[in-house]
Amino acid sequence: MLEIKDLALHFDTFEGTAKVLDGVSLSLTHGDTLGVVGETGCGKSITSKAVLGLLPVPPARIPRGEIFFKGDDLLKKSPKEISKVRGTKIAMIFQDPMTYLNPVFSIEKQMTDVIIRHSRQNGSPLNKKQAIEKAVELLKAVQIPSPDQRIREYPHEFSGGMRQRVLIAMALSGEPELLIADEPTTALDVTIQAQILRLLRDLVNRLNLSILLISHDLGVVAKLCHRVAVMYAGNVVETSTIDRIFTAPLHPYSQGLLRSIPRLKKREDSLEGIAGSIPSFINPPKGCRFAPRCPKVMDICGNVKPILTEVEPGHSLACHLFPACRPADA
Repeated sequence: MLEIKDLALHFDTFEGTAKVLDGVSLSLTHGDTLGVVGETGCGKSITSKAVLGLLPVPPARIPRGEIFFKGDDLLKKSPKEISKVRGTKIAMIFQDPMTYLNPVFSIEKQMTDVIIRHSRQNGSPLNKKQAIEKAVELLKAVQIPSPDQRIREYPHEFSGGMRQRVLIAMALSGEPELLIADEPTTALDVTIQAQILRLLRDLVNRLNLSILLISHDLGVVAKLCHRVAVMYAGNVVETSTIDRIFTAPLHPYSQGLLRSIPRLKKREDSLEGIAGSIPSFINPPKGCRFAPRCPKVMDICGNVKPILTEVEPGHSLACHLFPACRPADA
């Protein structure tokens, strides 16, 4: 359904060109749930926004790569064509509801505007009354109590979890096939996080949705996703099933991420972090971008970029510890 191939993304700044993405490759099949994890600044959200053409051009530019959705390259579509995909075929849930809900308009006004626009794009325009009825149905679907009454309220009258449910309802209004969820539980407490994750899981099963989940929280990804892609400094370094990544990760960065998670069953005086910090995107390392922080670094790592390669069925990796990931001329 969604296939990202060798995507590079640069930002032109006063200091120089920031090479934020450097050959990202991801794939998502129909009905699949893929989690993209990594520390802040690794390029997770930028990748998701590139799919929907939400990046400002300039300063952003895409020097190479392809983004296929159901066989069509989204990067070759005009702004008008991509706007027809946005919301109706691919929808997005953002991490901060108050940023994306207008405080001066009621939920009814905001939802019906979106519903009417999507209905026109789908070729089945709805009038205001029909749009209100559909909005109430959507609020009911995301488990907001008394939706026919609460729809007339304003965003400040909803809790954080309820506002996130409203955003999910709005995302579903165009009946998309793919839902991109960008840190949908970040601003919520643990109890509300669990409710939102259960809701998303229920929607996946009930509507046969595909979900691309962006998160820095491995626990959140484990509860919702079947597969996971680990990103570091603009590169995908490992992809596999959730069980494989959690039990036996192969990339040193993936291993470091798991070691940094506190475990209730194991008493520890301190958590083990990953030494160093993300490299400069303006002057990134020539080879593997994780090389300056890697405990298993070799001479080849600093000069040659590893290739994301399937090293066992369903498990891909970009690391010189596995010779298959080395270019033919290395």
